[in-house]
Amino acid sequence: MILNGNNITKQYTRRGEKFNAVNNADFFAWSGDFTVIFGESGSGKSTLLNTLAGVTEPTSGSIEIDGQPIFALKDEERALLRNERIGYIPQNTATLPAFTVAENITLSSSLYNKKVDKAHIGALLNKLGISHLANEYPQNLSGGELRRVSIARALANKPDLIIADEPTSNLDEENSHKVYRLFARLARTGVSVIIATHDKNAFGYSNRVYHMKSGALIPDVGEYGNL
Repeated sequence: MILNGNNITKQYTRRGEKFNAVNNADFFAWSGDFTVIFGESGSGKSTLLNTLAGVTEPTSGSIEIDGQPIFALKDEERALLRNERIGYIPQNTATLPAFTVAENITLSSSLYNKKVDKAHIGALLNKLGISHLANEYPQNLSGGELRRVSIARALANKPDLIIADEPTSNLDEENSHKVYRLFARLARTGVSVIIATHDKNAFGYSNRVYHMKSGALIPDVGEYGNL
């Protein structure tokens, strides 16, 4: 699996003035890469991830998965691509309050009439330390527990590509390392993992680091990078 982004720019207008949240970014990731995009809030990380996941169309530039331009696909085709190949973890932890944790995690499989791999789901819950919460409802969970539910939901369909925006927000250090170890294990099986974060603990698990500032994406070959 190859994810390739060329000259990605996303422009917005604020108070009548245009600005680039992402500015001519080039990005690629291979199967087995664990990539960290490091930057402060407002640097453009979330916007970039939304374009790479096929959620937000860039103003200019191209994004391809295995040579397929994803924004040449229709909306429903991109949604199917995300369901089948991309585990997307946004910053928010939106869940459906009328469904249990287990039901929220398997919902996307149900929507596409896929068979639920109960053993896989159980293993995910165990690795994330939330197996005891499978039958709880979201309103009974803490922010950190909801965060781990959103991670399990994104991994439920065994994606080829994981795109995670601040995946360890609301987590203490112990649970943050659980998440990073899980991602690192998946990368060793050939999954491509891309996370945006300002948590420096992530660097010890990655093999590729980018720094983002004011919309510009720069490969980091210094203190934290292994390029």
